[in-house]
Amino acid sequence: MNDRFRVLQRQPRRISITLSYHVHEALLSRSEEAGRSVSNLCAFLLEDALRDQRSPLMPSQSIPPAVNGLMPNGRVKSRSF
Repeated sequence: MNDRFRVLQRQPRRISITLSYHVHEALLSRSEEAGRSVSNLCAFLLEDALRDQRSPLMPSQSIPPAVNGLMPNGRVKSRSF
């Protein structure tokens, strides 16, 4: 496989989702508190959830850092929606 093609496959992917008004407002508020964009916060939360849910039966894969390589110094305080 061509090295250039492999690098292109690793580029971040964009997705579109539909959220309830209340979930969006909670994400917006939390992103402001954390000093992140909503998109970056969502990427971090998804990566963190996938990392936490990994079981011994799943192959060990490293998850790349959040969008633009921005990671918090510590865990973001969790709030319920």
